[in-house]
Formats: sequence, structure tokens, C-alpha cells
Amino acid sequence: MGTYGGDEVAALVLSVGHTWTQAGYAGEDTPKSIFPTSVGWVDLPAEADQGDDADNSEDTQMQDVTQAGGAASDNHISKKDADGGDVPLQPVGAGVVPSKKKITKRGKYYVGDGEISCWRPDMEIKSPMKDGLIEDWDALEQIWDHAFLKRLRCDPTEHPLIITESAWNTREIREKLTELAFEKYNFPAFFVAKDAVMTAFAAGRPHALVVDSGGDMTSVVPVYDGYVLRKGIMRQALGGDVLSDQVLQQFKANDVEVTPQYLIAKKSPVVVGQKPNVVLRDRPATPSFHKMMQMRVLHDFKESVCQVAESTYNEQNINTRPQKPFELPDGYNFNFGADRFKVPEIMFNPKEFLKNPTPEQENFVGLPKLIFNSAQSCDIDFRPTLFGNVVLTGGNTLFPGFGDRLHWELNSIPHSYKVKLHAPGNTVERKCGSWLGGSIMASLGTFHQLWISRKEYDETGSSIVNKKCV
Repeated sequence: MGTYGGDEVAALVLSVGHTWTQAGYAGEDTPKSIFPTSVGWVDLPAEADQGDDADNSEDTQMQDVTQAGGAASDNHISKKDADGGDVPLQPVGAGVVPSKKKITKRGKYYVGDGEISCWRPDMEIKSPMKDGLIEDWDALEQIWDHAFLKRLRCDPTEHPLIITESAWNTREIREKLTELAFEKYNFPAFFVAKDAVMTAFAAGRPHALVVDSGGDMTSVVPVYDGYVLRKGIMRQALGGDVLSDQVLQQFKANDVEVTPQYLIAKKSPVVVGQKPNVVLRDRPATPSFHKMMQMRVLHDFKESVCQVAESTYNEQNINTRPQKPFELPDGYNFNFGADRFKVPEIMFNPKEFLKNPTPEQENFVGLPKLIFNSAQSCDIDFRPTLFGNVVLTGGNTLFPGFGDRLHWELNSIPHSYKVKLHAPGNTVERKCGSWLGGSIMASLGTFHQLWISRKEYDETGSSIVNKKCV
């Protein structure tokens, strides 16, 4: 329980990442709900938007746009009041922040693992996040609705909210988040916290070099006395999605098709290495949905088979390691040897192990070098402390042997600092480090003075977030 307004209330903690969204109550040691950040979107035909049924759907965007020649421009929406009469036109963005599209499309959103995993012929899959920043505000609102109303089943007007953000988030996005929290959801209090600071806080460290490797990127953020040292932030778009794509290329090079579960009607057992004996369903799907379902299979492959070599990769030594079996959904199975070590090796030596790189990927550097560059960008007096408090977080760091290899690599780089890694052994703690830090901080009795109250927002506006949440 946290304290707000002199009363003990359960603050809500929300962390929206590229791959997973975590929601729960402050003071708890695990999120109440974890679900995919990606959402499904289905365009509705024109006739589906007519009538009360369509307009009352909680997942449907109902914004009647007056066409050219009407009374409103593309930047306004027309609504009906309770008696069916027109209300004054309001600009898009009054209270609810729109996406970059000039006109919000008519359609239905699907949020949550069960919803987006269900096959629908025309469903597109998209994520509101890119490079750690929010791009699609309509999709983000659907995620917030799902988290607060369906998963936590709470009234937002009764709970303060703390959310995490990337260390390189922009002022404009922070202000839009503040507007969304107060204008649409009417939270009584609000706070935005840097995810790296929260991860360090969860690890019990005021100073840390936070290494976060997730689905879309890997970042290194130096934290000192609870503040981010911005000049030391290093990041690159090398994460779990790139590794999964490399596994997919590896399978294709071996003439193995990765068939997702939704396409399989029936399969029969086959011997190791043989082509699958499978009957497929006729289920046409969008490329984005098919890719997402393929990525889930490859994610399972990485979790159950892949491993990091404890020292520099040596093919001869790796070939002496035991092989691990893996079976694809269509029944194809194989025993994987050296290949299962090559995939996570991309994190440490991308120039050698990354196949068919894009121009951007050609500039990737290994994680040890990224960490070293981050520390070297900080003041020389801070470096010993930072090297002595390297904190690992993110699903990509859960490969067996990852921590040992990183420690070995960092000590191999010429420097005079003592390296110490902090890597929680608990999977949930490793994946939810920033959420856990937010949960701990919001539950402290001394935190109540840091909240942005509704009164402060009304007096100052959304810009107050840049003064109180630093």
C-alpha cells in the first residue's frame, strides 16, 4: 500500500515494453497481469459501423468523420449527445491523444494473449512502441483500457498511477502521457519513472550500469544517485526479434519451413531430420499475424535450446557439447548442436555471426563493447562505481551462460576497474525489473510528496511532468 492524500491506497504500476505489458499494484512482488503489448486490428466494413451496436463496442473506434463538403475538417470529429443531437465539434486530441493518422480508421482492436492469438483472416498485428517510444496512441489507449478495466478490474479514479518510460523518452511524449492519465482516465495522481532507475532501485542500488536487452533493442543506461546520466546512454536495435529472425533464416537455409500452430490440422510422428507429415488448414492470414505466430515458435526454440558459450566462441569446443532436441509444431524435429550456440553469440559478436545484415545492423557492436563505451562516456570518478554495479534485466539476458560470458568478456577488455554483475536468478525479477522497482517505490510512505496531483495538473498543465518527474 502507498500513501496518498493521507490515506493508504493501492497505487497502480504499469510498464509497457515493446514485447510485454506488466500491470499490478504497488507493494506486490510480481505484476498481477502480464500480456503482449502487440494488439490486433481488424478494419470493419462501412455497414458494420452503422447503428448502436457498432458504436457501443468497447474495442471499436467510433469517430464519425465529416467528409469534404460537410461542416467539419479532417481534424475534427462529430459526436452525438444523449438525445441524439449534435454537440459542438471538438478537435481530435482534446483529452485523448490521437495517433499520427489524420483520420482514425473504423475497426476493432483485440488486446491480450488469447485475443491476438486467435486466427482472424483480416487481423493485422502491430505494436504501439518503436525504439522504446510510443508511436501509436490509439493502440496504447486500448492497452491501458485492457490493463485497468479487464485485467486489474479497478476504477482508475480511485488509484494513483505510476508508469515507467525509457531513459531517452521525449518531453512531448511525457506530456501526452500526463494528459491521457488525467483527461481520459481521471487518475487522482500520476508519476512517470525512468525504467533504468526503477531497475536499479529493484536491485537495491542507487548507482548502476543497467543493461536491458529486450525484444526490439538492447540499451545500457548509467544511473548515479537515482538519476540517469544521459550522455552515457548507449542503445542499438539488437534484441530478441533480431535473434528470432536469424533462427528463421537458419531454418530456411536448411529447407525447413516454420509452420505456426494455427495452420496445423493434423500431424503424424516422423523420425529425426525427416520432412514433416502434416495436414494444413486453409487459413489465409495477414503477413503480420503469420509473422507473430512464427516468432512465438522461434521464441520457444530460443528458450528451450539456445545457450551462450561461457568464454570466446570456439567451434571445436562447442561441437563436443551435448545436442538438444526440438520439435516444431508440424512435427519436424532435430537435434541441435553448434547452431544453438551461434544464435545468442550474435549479442557478443554481431559482425561475425549476424547473417545477411541490413545497413543499420552492420554498425552493431558487441554487448561488452556497448557497456564499456557507456561507462567511458561518464565522468571518470563515476566509472569504478558503475563497473562495480552492472545490473542485467530483460528476457534476452536469460540465456543459460549469459551472465558468466558477459563477466568474462568485460574482464577481457583492458581497464583497471573491478567488474561485478548483479543478475537476479528469478525469471520474473529479471523480466520485470523496472515494474518491480516502481512497485517498491510507489509503496514507500515518503513517496506521496512526489506524486503529480490533479490540482497541480489543473494549475500548471501537462508540462509539470518535466519538473516533478526527472
